[in-house]
Amino acid sequence: MDPSMSAAEVRVSWHRERVLPVAICALVVLLSACSGRALRGEGAELANGPTTAEERAALDPWEPSNRRMHEFNRRLDRRVMKPVARGYVKVVPRPVRQGVTNLFDNLQEPIVALNLLVQGHGQKATESGFRFLLNSTVGLAGIFDVASAGKVPEYRADFGQTFALWGWQRSRYLVLPVFGPSSVRDGFARVVNSQVSPINTVGTRKLGPGAGVLYGITSRAAALPNEAFAENAADEYLLLRDVYFQRRGCQIRDCSQEVPDYELPDELGVPASDITPDDGP
Repeated sequence: MDPSMSAAEVRVSWHRERVLPVAICALVVLLSACSGRALRGEGAELANGPTTAEERAALDPWEPSNRRMHEFNRRLDRRVMKPVARGYVKVVPRPVRQGVTNLFDNLQEPIVALNLLVQGHGQKATESGFRFLLNSTVGLAGIFDVASAGKVPEYRADFGQTFALWGWQRSRYLVLPVFGPSSVRDGFARVVNSQVSPINTVGTRKLGPGAGVLYGITSRAAALPNEAFAENAADEYLLLRDVYFQRRGCQIRDCSQEVPDYELPDELGVPASDITPDDGP
């Protein structure tokens, strides 16, 4: 804490860093209790997502502005993000990169456990919490993924999925600056996640702004093996929009019995455990 801060500034800082995340978590749990009946309903309908080109177009009323943002992101990625990610892969040894990825994954584990809990998956939430405890201790803050080595299941859950399961099933498509394909629902979920994520509340406080930058670099580096799918696309914007809708639909409901494994992506077609760039040491 900066000694030059006034008493009022200290109170505001404390409220932002401590009280606000707790309040958001409490609100999430309260809303989950209110929606529990719907989640437990035998005929509860999950968000299937738009299944036809007409439905996807109807959820993209802001296509002109989304296309402009898509083009901005492409240029930013081509000139800055992709070269930095490739340099990271070439310079940093693979074991170190894997350790950094494991560390960030572990910091996200409490968010996964919280969302699984409020979605009504108590056992999965417990297993996710156990993963966090095991990796944070035996795995040296998550650098080593000892939980996976011990066959502890790994799950993916986020606030966007939770909001969809609570009833916000369909949302307008929205291309975010830097982050890319999203929706109004998932964009709002990002804001919630940014307030409670340990990557922000712990990583940034301990490591400074560099923690967020490093997280972005590792995320972009993990996506490098997936770039080939968009090559020679007649309309890259439409392709990414369709992939987004399909991916989110499969994340919100279990469609593993409906489509082949190679169409069940964690990150655009590749399971989390398989994302390992091959062009690095």
